Amino acid sequence: MEEIEIRLPRAGITLRGRRFGTPGGLPVLCLHGWLDNCASFAPMASRLPGFDLVAVDLPGHGLSDPIPSPTCQYLDHVACVLELAQVQGWQRLQLVGHSLGGALSALVAGVAPSLVERLVLIDAIGPLSASPDVGVESVSRYLSAYLADEPAPVYRTRSQALKARVQLADILLDTAELLLERDVREVPGGFSWRSDNRLRHPFTMTFTEEQVRAYLSAITAPVLFAEAERTALREDYYPGRLAAVPNLTKMTFAGGHHLHVENPDPVAEAVRDFLRS
Repeated sequence: MEEIEIRLPRAGITLRGRRFGTPGGLPVLCLHGWLDNCASFAPMASRLPGFDLVAVDLPGHGLSDPIPSPTCQYLDHVACVLELAQVQGWQRLQLVGHSLGGALSALVAGVAPSLVERLVLIDAIGPLSASPDVGVESVSRYLSAYLADEPAPVYRTRSQALKARVQLADILLDTAELLLERDVREVPGGFSWRSDNRLRHPFTMTFTEEQVRAYLSAITAPVLFAEAERTALREDYYPGRLAAVPNLTKMTFAGGHHLHVENPDPVAEAVRDFLRS
């Protein structure tokens, strides 16, 4: 494992992350979830020997720079992923995404199908969507929070920060501990988050469900959808998404939303077999 830095001149930011495995060969780019960082892929990466696996902190997460755009839209992140591939000279890659990273990976594979050879979506099947009126409300809430610019909370101890991360989402204590090194920094009075504070604002939902399915239907790569038993991504919640992907295999694994951390052995085995097939 090595720490890496990748400068994106067009975006004007530097992404940081970790490279696991063996450089050379077809790269496997791993994109983590909301308020996570590249360390979330460490358990799975240790079980994937022989792959050139690159996991980056997404913009504004972990040690990576934030996106300059005020709104941090999905497509701002997609543009950074595509520039990352361009800067690295990758003509083809395999893409693994969890949660937010899975939403971004699906969009990347839809807008740049010639780039993605195989796609693994871990408990994710495209970005959040909303009806047009709800979308307007979400943008209004985000911009209100953006202009209010309330500071990130400060915790007296690292232990308090850890507990806050556990309470934020369906995440185990061990998983939160794995992420903490890249997630917190020491500040006057205690500890606070490194991540871009805008990530805690309400999500902007500017895609309709029909638009999301259009992106999914444009994917040409074979797709492995690794679903958690305790998933919130029920088919009745986003009807038609699985059917929209032309070549999709669905597998369900024990665990919650961070199943690749909680249950890495079977998840890594399925990902390894899929990427090598």
